[in-house]
Amino acid sequence: MTLRRHFDVYIAACDKAGGIYHYRLDGGKLSLVKKYDVDRPMWLTIDGDRMYILLRELTTDLNSGVTACRINGDGSLSDFEEPVLTGGRCACHASVSGDRLYLVNYLSGNLAAFDKNNLSRGIIASDTHAGHGVHPTRQEAPHTHFVRESPDGKYIFCVDLGVDKIFVYDKELNRISDASVPAGEGCRHLDYSPDGKYVYCANELGSSVTVFAYSDGRLEPLETYPALPADFDGQSTAAAIRVSPDGKYLYISHRGHDTVCSFDIVDGARLAAPRWTKVAGVSPRDFNFAADIMFSANEKSAVTLFRADKKSFEKLSTELGIPGALCVAVR
Repeated sequence: MTLRRHFDVYIAACDKAGGIYHYRLDGGKLSLVKKYDVDRPMWLTIDGDRMYILLRELTTDLNSGVTACRINGDGSLSDFEEPVLTGGRCACHASVSGDRLYLVNYLSGNLAAFDKNNLSRGIIASDTHAGHGVHPTRQEAPHTHFVRESPDGKYIFCVDLGVDKIFVYDKELNRISDASVPAGEGCRHLDYSPDGKYVYCANELGSSVTVFAYSDGRLEPLETYPALPADFDGQSTAAAIRVSPDGKYLYISHRGHDTVCSFDIVDGARLAAPRWTKVAGVSPRDFNFAADIMFSANEKSAVTLFRADKKSFEKLSTELGIPGALCVAVR
C-alpha cells in the first residue's frame, strides 16, 4: 500500500490581519503557498473542489456571511463568490450533505440550509431554537454550534450549547427527535465511530465527552466522561473533537488547560485511559491531522505542530505565526 504524502492544509485566521493560509505538506516538508485576504473567516468546509467559508461579520452587529470558492488541482483557491448573509449572527460551523450547505449561527440560535451550488438563492430551509440552560451567562438563550449529517446520511444533526441538546432533522429541517447531555455541560461539537453506531459529543462548559448510541434518527445517551484531570483547578472549556480513522482513539482539545486529551475507545461505547498533551500554545480552538502531523489552531498564540502516533504526540520545532487561528481544513 502506498502511503499518501501530499496534503493541502488551510487555516482560517479570524483577525483583521488574518485570512486563509494555504500550506502544502509534501513528504513531511511544510511550506506556505499563499495567504488569501478573506475578512475574518470563522470556518472552512471542503466539499470536493469547492470550499465554503463562513465570515464572522459581513455587516454590522455580527451579522455573518457565507461565500464559496474553487479549489484548483494544485490546491490554490480561485473564483471567490460574492458573500451572502447567513440569516443570523456569528456563524460558526457549516457542512455539506447532498446538494445542500447547512450552517449554524451561534448568537441567533438558528440553523439554515442553502443550495451549495447557488448560494445566492439565499436560505431555502431554516429553524430557530427556543429555551435556555442552567448556566447563567453561557446558556441564557439557544446557541447553535455545530451541524452535520448523521452517520447514515439520512438526517441532519444540530448541536445547541445553550439548551444542552442535539436536535435531529430531516433534510428539509423538520425536527425528528432530540437528545440531551447533562444539564450545564454545554454540548458543542460531534464526531462519529467509523461504523456509525456511536456519536461522541464534546461538551464545552463541562469539559467532558458524552457518548451516544445512534440508530435511524435516534440518539441514546450512554455515559458522560470527564476530559480534564481530576486534580485540575482552573478555568477551561472544551473545543474540538475528532475520532481516529480506525475508531480506536478519541481526541478533544481544551482551552485553559491548553491540551489535547486522548482516550482509548473500547468497543465503540466506552472511553478509557485519558492522556493529556500540552499544545505549547494558548486556547486550541481546533486541531486536525494530515497523515501523522497534527496542527493545533491556538486562537491566542501560534499554530503548533506535532508528530502523532496513536495517543502520543511529539512537538515539532515548526510554529506558524497565524493571528486568531480558528479552523484547520485538510485536503
